Amino acid sequence: MPLIQSKEKIDRELVSVRDINEKLAKQTIWVRGRIHTSRGKGKQCFLVIRHQSATIQAVICVNENVSKPMVKFVTTISKESVVDIEGEVSLTPSPIESCTQKDVELQVKKVFVVSSAEPRLPLLIEDAMRPDDPANDGIQAPHANQETRLDNRVIDLRTPANQAIYRVEAGVCKLFRDTLDAKGFVEIHTPKIISAASEGGANVFQVSYFKSNAYLA
Repeated sequence: MPLIQSKEKIDRELVSVRDINEKLAKQTIWVRGRIHTSRGKGKQCFLVIRHQSATIQAVICVNENVSKPMVKFVTTISKESVVDIEGEVSLTPSPIESCTQKDVELQVKKVFVVSSAEPRLPLLIEDAMRPDDPANDGIQAPHANQETRLDNRVIDLRTPANQAIYRVEAGVCKLFRDTLDAKGFVEIHTPKIISAASEGGANVFQVSYFKSNAYLA
């Protein structure tokens, strides 16, 4: 029976982008990721697929299995859309410097849009990846200021720098937790109190704290 959710669970094994390497050459795999960049050229289209901090180039071109309308459809998929791609892993004649997976690419056979992004996003990943001060790198290109980043935090968190920050933070917390677990400590979660209500108008639990009001978070 179908799962109790919006859609049934798909019956395909997805390979993480970071795990695609020379050992998978000539194998057909499924990959899920976001479209980082897209560049159409004649009867082919070059995509960069991103999952977390890993990227890989995917190439789709007209052949006996791929029609011209399909290639045209792929070129219209907006950046940051989540897609499922079936493709054959192939070795590249020269390293692809713009991707983390430099020695392999995907020869695309099928593309399914899982979640389509808006055609025009308020913040582009490539803009968010650049330093705040253009003078630091000498690149004359749009730069996202702090206000724009914070207003569109869900997009800003996809940049490699922010991904790395949270991975380091998670690693430190895990190491600290594992060390205490090994020594027999028990992790508990105590109530937290704050100086102002922050529930957006909902009922809050107020307590007296040193002749002032405090609220349970």
